[in-house]
Amino acid sequence: MNKTFKVFILLFVLFITGCGKDKYITCKSEITNKENNYTLTATYKIYYKDAYVTKIEKEEIYKSSSEDIIEYFDEYKNLEYDNLNDLYGGYSYTIDSNKDFIKLNAVIDINNVDVKQMIKNGYLDKDYTISNKLTTSGAKYFYKEKGATCDI
Repeated sequence: MNKTFKVFILLFVLFITGCGKDKYITCKSEITNKENNYTLTATYKIYYKDAYVTKIEKEEIYKSSSEDIIEYFDEYKNLEYDNLNDLYGGYSYTIDSNKDFIKLNAVIDINNVDVKQMIKNGYLDKDYTISNKLTTSGAKYFYKEKGATCDI
C-alpha cells in the first residue's frame, strides 16, 4: 500500500506540473514614434524548457494615420520575415492590415532555426547562447535591448 501511495503522489505531481511542459515568459513593448507618425505595440512570448528557448511567438501591431507608413511596414515586414526564413529557417508568419494598422503574428521554431548561422551573420550575439542553443536569459536580454519589459 505504501508503494502504491508513493506512485500515486508521483503521478499527481507530474500531472500538476505538466510533465515538463514548456513554460513561457512574456515581454511587452510600446513605442510611439511621433516623428514618423506610428505606434508599435508588441508582445513576445518566449517558450522554454530547462534553460533553452523552444519557440517564440510574436505579435506586433503598428498603427498610423498615414496609409504610406502602413504600406511601408506591410512591405518591409513581409520582406524581413521572408529573408529571415530563407537565411535561418524556422520562421512562419501572417500579416493582416488595413489603412490604419498592420498586425504581424510570427512563430519562430527555435529547434528549426540555424542559430550558428545567426551568430556568424551577427544577427544574434553568441553570449545569448550556449552550444548554439538560444538561452532563456539570452532571449530576454535580446528583447530588453529593444525596449521591452519582461514578466520574469
